Amino acid sequence: MSSNNPKGKTGKILLLIVLVILLVGAGVFVGLNWNTWFGEDTPQGGGLTTDENAEDWTGEQDVYEGEKNTDTIDIPGYGSITLKADSAEQSVNLYNPEQNTCYFRMTLLLSDGTQLWQSGLIEPGKGIYDITLEQTLVTGTYEDAVLKYECFAMDDAQTPLNGSEIKLTLNVIN
Repeated sequence: MSSNNPKGKTGKILLLIVLVILLVGAGVFVGLNWNTWFGEDTPQGGGLTTDENAEDWTGEQDVYEGEKNTDTIDIPGYGSITLKADSAEQSVNLYNPEQNTCYFRMTLLLSDGTQLWQSGLIEPGKGIYDITLEQTLVTGTYEDAVLKYECFAMDDAQTPLNGSEIKLTLNVIN
Protein backbone atom coordinates (compact mmCIF):
# COMPACT_ATOMS: atom_id res chain seq x y z
CA MET A 1 0.00 0.00 0.00
CA SER A 2 1.47 3.29 -1.03
CA SER A 3 0.55 6.45 0.63
CA ASN A 4 1.06 9.93 -0.72
CA ASN A 5 1.48 11.92 2.42
CA PRO A 6 1.36 15.66 1.60
CA LYS A 7 2.83 16.51 5.00
CA GLY A 8 5.90 14.36 4.23
CA LYS A 9 6.54 16.10 0.91
CA THR A 10 6.09 19.54 2.45
CA GLY A 11 8.49 18.63 5.25
CA LYS A 12 11.13 17.43 2.79
CA ILE A 13 10.80 20.60 0.68
CA LEU A 14 11.02 22.79 3.79
CA LEU A 15 14.08 20.87 4.97
CA LEU A 16 15.70 21.28 1.53
CA ILE A 17 15.04 25.05 1.55
CA VAL A 18 16.54 25.42 5.04
CA LEU A 19 19.58 23.37 3.97
CA VAL A 20 20.13 25.56 0.88
CA ILE A 21 19.86 28.75 2.98
CA LEU A 22 22.39 27.39 5.48
CA LEU A 23 24.83 26.41 2.72
CA VAL A 24 24.57 29.83 1.04
CA GLY A 25 25.03 31.56 4.42
CA ALA A 26 28.07 29.42 5.21
CA GLY A 27 29.54 30.17 1.79
CA VAL A 28 29.12 33.91 2.29
CA PHE A 29 30.65 33.69 5.77
CA VAL A 30 33.67 31.74 4.53
CA GLY A 31 34.08 34.11 1.57
CA LEU A 32 34.10 37.18 3.80
CA ASN A 33 36.67 35.67 6.16
CA TRP A 34 38.85 33.73 3.68
CA ASN A 35 41.72 36.24 3.60
CA THR A 36 41.70 36.59 7.37
CA TRP A 37 41.93 32.85 7.86
CA PHE A 38 44.04 31.69 4.92
CA GLY A 39 45.30 34.74 3.03
CA GLU A 40 48.54 36.57 3.32
CA ASP A 41 48.80 39.11 6.09
CA THR A 42 48.03 41.93 3.69
CA PRO A 43 46.95 45.20 5.29
CA GLN A 44 43.78 46.88 4.04
CA GLY A 45 45.86 49.50 2.24
CA GLY A 46 47.27 46.75 0.06
CA GLY A 47 50.49 46.11 1.96
CA LEU A 48 52.02 49.30 0.64
CA THR A 49 55.58 50.03 1.63
CA THR A 50 57.33 53.30 2.29
CA ASP A 51 59.01 54.81 -0.72
CA GLU A 52 62.74 54.11 -0.66
CA ASN A 53 63.39 57.37 -2.54
CA ALA A 54 61.72 59.53 0.13
CA GLU A 55 64.14 61.59 2.15
CA ASP A 56 63.95 64.34 4.72
CA TRP A 57 62.24 67.23 3.03
CA THR A 58 64.51 70.29 2.93
CA GLY A 59 62.56 72.58 0.61
CA GLU A 60 60.73 75.69 1.67
CA GLN A 61 57.53 75.07 3.53
CA ASP A 62 55.48 76.81 6.16
CA VAL A 63 56.68 75.70 9.57
CA TYR A 64 53.79 74.56 11.71
CA GLU A 65 54.49 75.00 15.39
CA GLY A 66 51.19 73.90 16.93
CA GLU A 67 49.92 70.47 17.87
CA LYS A 68 49.39 67.86 15.20
CA ASN A 69 45.70 67.67 14.38
CA THR A 70 44.74 64.11 13.50
CA ASP A 71 41.39 65.33 12.12
CA THR A 72 42.91 67.24 9.19
CA ILE A 73 45.33 66.44 6.39
CA ASP A 74 47.43 69.19 4.82
CA ILE A 75 47.82 68.69 1.07
CA PRO A 76 50.34 70.85 -0.80
CA GLY A 77 49.00 72.50 -3.94
CA TYR A 78 50.91 73.10 -7.15
CA GLY A 79 49.90 75.33 -10.05
CA SER A 80 52.47 73.76 -12.33
CA ILE A 81 55.38 71.35 -12.45
CA THR A 82 58.25 71.70 -14.91
CA LEU A 83 59.68 68.54 -16.46
CA LYS A 84 62.43 67.75 -19.00
CA ALA A 85 61.33 66.70 -22.48
CA ASP A 86 62.19 63.23 -23.78
CA SER A 87 63.53 62.05 -20.41
CA ALA A 88 62.12 59.55 -17.95
CA GLU A 89 64.38 60.82 -15.16
CA GLN A 90 62.93 63.97 -13.61
CA SER A 91 63.68 66.31 -10.71
CA VAL A 92 60.68 67.36 -8.64
CA ASN A 93 59.90 68.70 -5.19
CA LEU A 94 56.94 66.75 -3.77
CA TYR A 95 56.42 66.20 -0.05
CA ASN A 96 54.18 65.20 2.82
CA PRO A 97 53.99 68.08 5.33
CA GLU A 98 55.55 67.35 8.71
CA GLN A 99 52.35 68.17 10.63
CA ASN A 100 50.38 65.36 8.95
CA THR A 101 49.74 62.14 10.82
CA CYS A 102 49.28 59.94 7.75
CA TYR A 103 51.17 58.50 4.81
CA PHE A 104 50.80 59.95 1.30
CA ARG A 105 50.90 58.02 -1.95
CA MET A 106 51.19 60.43 -4.86
CA THR A 107 50.33 59.72 -8.48
CA LEU A 108 51.01 62.04 -11.43
CA LEU A 109 48.47 61.67 -14.25
CA LEU A 110 47.86 63.28 -17.62
CA SER A 111 44.39 64.78 -18.18
CA ASP A 112 43.28 61.59 -20.00
CA GLY A 113 44.14 59.47 -16.93
CA THR A 114 47.48 58.14 -18.23
CA GLN A 115 49.67 57.41 -15.21
CA LEU A 116 53.11 58.99 -15.46
CA TRP A 117 54.43 58.13 -12.00
CA GLN A 118 53.36 56.77 -8.61
CA SER A 119 55.19 56.87 -5.30
CA GLY A 120 55.25 54.41 -2.48
CA LEU A 121 54.13 55.65 0.92
CA ILE A 122 55.64 58.98 1.94
CA GLU A 123 55.94 59.63 5.66
CA PRO A 124 55.23 63.09 7.14
CA GLY A 125 58.25 65.35 6.82
CA LYS A 126 59.62 63.35 3.86
CA GLY A 127 59.86 64.39 0.24
CA ILE A 128 60.61 63.08 -3.22
CA TYR A 129 63.16 64.90 -5.35
CA ASP A 130 63.85 62.42 -8.15
CA ILE A 131 61.28 60.36 -10.05
CA THR A 132 61.25 58.10 -13.09
CA LEU A 133 58.30 58.61 -15.42
CA GLU A 134 56.58 55.59 -16.94
CA GLN A 135 56.71 57.35 -20.30
CA THR A 136 58.58 60.36 -21.61
CA LEU A 137 56.85 63.54 -22.74
CA VAL A 138 57.58 65.78 -25.70
CA THR A 139 58.04 69.52 -25.31
CA GLY A 140 54.78 71.28 -24.64
CA THR A 141 52.22 72.39 -22.11
CA TYR A 142 49.97 69.70 -20.65
CA GLU A 143 46.90 71.36 -19.12
CA ASP A 144 44.67 69.70 -16.52
CA ALA A 145 47.22 67.13 -15.43
CA VAL A 146 46.50 65.72 -11.97
CA LEU A 147 48.61 65.16 -8.88
CA LYS A 148 46.55 62.62 -6.94
CA TYR A 149 47.06 62.24 -3.20
CA GLU A 150 45.94 59.05 -1.49
CA CYS A 151 46.23 59.14 2.29
CA PHE A 152 46.62 56.16 4.61
CA ALA A 153 46.63 55.81 8.40
CA MET A 154 50.03 55.15 9.93
CA ASP A 155 49.00 51.83 11.46
CA ASP A 156 49.33 48.18 10.51
CA ALA A 157 46.06 48.26 8.57
CA GLN A 158 47.09 51.32 6.50
CA THR A 159 43.43 52.31 6.48
CA PRO A 160 42.62 54.55 3.51
CA LEU A 161 41.74 58.13 4.50
CA ASN A 162 40.49 61.10 2.52
CA GLY A 163 42.63 62.13 -0.43
CA SER A 164 42.70 64.85 -3.03
CA GLU A 165 43.33 65.48 -6.70
CA ILE A 166 45.12 68.70 -7.61
CA LYS A 167 44.78 69.90 -11.21
CA LEU A 168 47.96 71.48 -12.52
CA THR A 169 49.88 72.27 -15.67
CA LEU A 170 52.92 70.23 -16.75
CA ASN A 171 55.41 72.47 -18.51
CA VAL A 172 57.70 70.17 -20.48
CA ILE A 173 60.82 71.92 -21.75
CA ASN A 174 64.10 71.00 -23.46
